[in-house]
Amino acid sequence: MKTPDVVNSSRACRVLFAVASLALLGPMAVHSTAANYSFDVAYSGSGVAALLAGSDNPVGTSLFDGDSFAWTIAAQGAGHWRVDVGGAFFPLMAFGAQPSGTRTGDFTLELFNDGSSVFNLSEVAAINSEVHVGTNTVNLPAGLEFDVMSLDYQLTTAVELASGAVDPNNLQPVSTDLQGLLPIFGAPEENSFSPGISYIVPEPSGLAVAVVLGTMAVFARRRNSR
Repeated sequence: MKTPDVVNSSRACRVLFAVASLALLGPMAVHSTAANYSFDVAYSGSGVAALLAGSDNPVGTSLFDGDSFAWTIAAQGAGHWRVDVGGAFFPLMAFGAQPSGTRTGDFTLELFNDGSSVFNLSEVAAINSEVHVGTNTVNLPAGLEFDVMSLDYQLTTAVELASGAVDPNNLQPVSTDLQGLLPIFGAPEENSFSPGISYIVPEPSGLAVAVVLGTMAVFARRRNSR
């Protein structure tokens, strides 16, 4: 499982920048009671995910204006993702969220491979409509490989959909109740709406296979000699 220190160091720089910005903003800054969550997820393939020790649990977490989260999904062992067909992937890393609404927030998405950053995308005042919160469409090139997905997100506002509002000119705030450990449509390779990414678990090397087969043969001979 990869939990590269570079994820934490990169995130620390952004946190320091945010703290400095809030200090300058003074009264305009987000209220001091805003919550900050850390969601650390280990991924084993085939949609199997688990929280790491010490992680906050997104299931049951409700975000309000000013709240933020740092969400990491790390492939276990030698597993990793590969972009087989480059293109637009929606939404690459976004939680399902209830109730329906229009949510605005700032985010930084970063992908890592073997501890090195291989992709970075930041957006300010990104708008999520309906039932997701996080990234929208993310364009990735063919051949890109990554084993860690990291999203830092801060919610600015969450209001009801204008289409269902009693007064579309006076939209009411809504909560943002997070759903699941993985993105709304599953891990990248499971998103049937945006295919083109595969999850790869390398086969054992030839030497490793030979050692395993040799060990099995030894046990077989011992059983036969009894």
